[in-house]
Amino acid sequence: MKAREGAKVARQRFAPVTGKNRAELPLDVVQIDHTLADIILVDSFERAPIGRPWVTLAIDIATRIVNGYYVSFDAPSRLSVALCLTRAVAPKAELLSDIGCNAPWPAQGKPRSIHVDNGRVFRSKAFQAACLEWGIELAYRPQGSPHFGGHIERLIGTMMGAVHLLPGTTQSSVAAKGSYKAEVNAAMTLSEFDSWFALEICRYNNGIHSSLGCTPVAK
Repeated sequence: MKAREGAKVARQRFAPVTGKNRAELPLDVVQIDHTLADIILVDSFERAPIGRPWVTLAIDIATRIVNGYYVSFDAPSRLSVALCLTRAVAPKAELLSDIGCNAPWPAQGKPRSIHVDNGRVFRSKAFQAACLEWGIELAYRPQGSPHFGGHIERLIGTMMGAVHLLPGTTQSSVAAKGSYKAEVNAAMTLSEFDSWFALEICRYNNGIHSSLGCTPVAK
């Protein structure tokens, strides 16, 4: 596997994982990360391909509920983290009304601790100062220990698996995409993708989670 797909993939699939990352109560630990979505979106005027959007996600470790998200064409920044956290802290009633969704999404409130990787955005003085000001403990993944971000990584994988069913998907690799022409089949605007993503989060939050034996909302 290391020879075929690289050391990272081999480590993710086969390396032993020691210790556990636990949280007893909702909002004890929230993990945040970004990913470049596996889809090409179009503009809202000519429906011409523009590019792939970035997604920032926040997940609560104790309940596995998705707290918040943010979708943009802009690369990850302090702004995208701030907007994701703003949505995570705020009630979701207005958002659910805007997308016409009746599914419960009860996640709201300030996290007691935020776990992130060692990316430049999360190491910025502005982000550190904001967490200090709001009394939020900021914890970074130990170097060389990607499994410490396992919850958010699994969430990203699950969400991208759903994205792979949409028109214009790039799949997760060139091999997986095959002869499918993502730009030719691209059909969704950023606004449409944003609404779809929120609905997909609601589906995730209200579906049975294998590690919980119940839905994140019920937990």
